[in-house]
Amino acid sequence: MNNLEMILEYSSFIREKKSNGKKTVAYICHDNVPEEIFDAAGFIPIRLMFAGNDELMNMSHDYLPPSTCAFAQSCIGLFAVKPAAFRFLDMIDYVLISNHCVSDICASEIISKYFNIPNLTFYMPYISSKPSLQYYKLELQYLIEQLEEITNTKITPDKILSSIKKYNNFKKFLQKINDTINDGLEKLKIIQKAMLFGPDILPELESYINNHENEEKVKDNNAKQILLTGCSLFINDFVIDVIQETGANIIFFDTWIGSNYFSQTFEDEHLSEIEDPLELLTVRFKNNLISDHNVSNFFKLKVSQIKKIIKEYEAKTGKKLGIINNIIKFCDHFSIMSAHFKTMLQKDGIRVLNLERDYSLSARGQISTRIEAFLEMI
Repeated sequence: MNNLEMILEYSSFIREKKSNGKKTVAYICHDNVPEEIFDAAGFIPIRLMFAGNDELMNMSHDYLPPSTCAFAQSCIGLFAVKPAAFRFLDMIDYVLISNHCVSDICASEIISKYFNIPNLTFYMPYISSKPSLQYYKLELQYLIEQLEEITNTKITPDKILSSIKKYNNFKKFLQKINDTINDGLEKLKIIQKAMLFGPDILPELESYINNHENEEKVKDNNAKQILLTGCSLFINDFVIDVIQETGANIIFFDTWIGSNYFSQTFEDEHLSEIEDPLELLTVRFKNNLISDHNVSNFFKLKVSQIKKIIKEYEAKTGKKLGIINNIIKFCDHFSIMSAHFKTMLQKDGIRVLNLERDYSLSARGQISTRIEAFLEMI
C-alpha cells in the first residue's frame, strides 16, 4: 500500500503546527500512552507507526542486532536513513521512552541518544493490581510535571479533561468509520491516517461518513473474510496488498492500529461522574483487558474475545471467518504464545495462520503462497 501522498501531507501538517508554536513528541505506537496529556500540554503526538523495508532494517544493525524486533529495527532505520518524504522527523522536539516491550525501550533510547533528541519518560506496570494502578497514576503525574517544566505552563485538570473528551469523540467516530467500511484496504488506510493526524482530521471523517453511510457495505461476497490479530499493520506494510491480491478481505483489525485503539472510549456518565482526569485515564488502563500489559489474563481474554467475534459473525452471515495472526519477527509479545494461540482456537474449528515475517520485500512471494494455501482451508 503506497502511502507516499499521506506521508507528504503529514509532513506539511507538522510543519504548519510547528510554525504556530507547537512542540512535538514522538513515541513508538502502542495502546497505553496518554496522548490526551500531550494534547493538553500543547504538544503534537507523533506516532512512530511506519513499517520498514530491507534498507531500514539493515541500517539499524549498527545499533541493535538483527535478532531484534523488525519493527524496532525499522524505527531506528527511519532516523538513520531519513527518507526524503519523512521531513517531519527533523521537526521532532522530544522522544518518549516507554516500556511497552524491551524493544520499545531499546529503540527509543537509541533514537534519543544517537540522533540527539531530548527524551521524556513514561513507564507502565504489567499488571492491574491496586498498587500497579496507583503507580500508573503516579507516572501520569510525572509525565505532566515533565511537560510543565518544558512549557513553563500549568497543565490544569480542566485542560486534560477537555482533551479526554476530544479524543473520546474522535475514537467514537473512528468506530463509526470502521462499521461503515467493508473493504479492508480502504478501512486500514483511513484508520492509519486518522491515528496519525489525530482529532484534527475529524471534519474529513465526518465528510466521509456523510458520503458513504448509505452505500452497500459488502463489496465482494466471494472474498474470504479475515480477522487480523497479533502485530499491527503499520503504514507502508506491503502485506495488506498481498492479502487483498490473494482474494481475502480483512473485516476486523484486532490490533493496536484498529479496534484496540478506538474501542477504548468512555461512556458519557463516566466523564461526568469522575472529576479527576488522571483517575479517568487510570480506569481506562485498568479496563484495557486485552492489552499486553494485562498480565496474566491477556492471553485468555484475547482468545475469548476472538471466539466471541467469530461466533457473532457466523451467526449473522453464515460464513466462516479465518484468522491471520500477524507476527513480526522477534516480537516477544506475540511469537512466544503463537503456537498455543493457534491450538486454542483450532479446538473450536477456527482456522488460524501464524504468519511470522519481517518487512523484507524478497519474502513477498513466499508470504503470498502461504496465505493462498490458508484460504483454501477456510
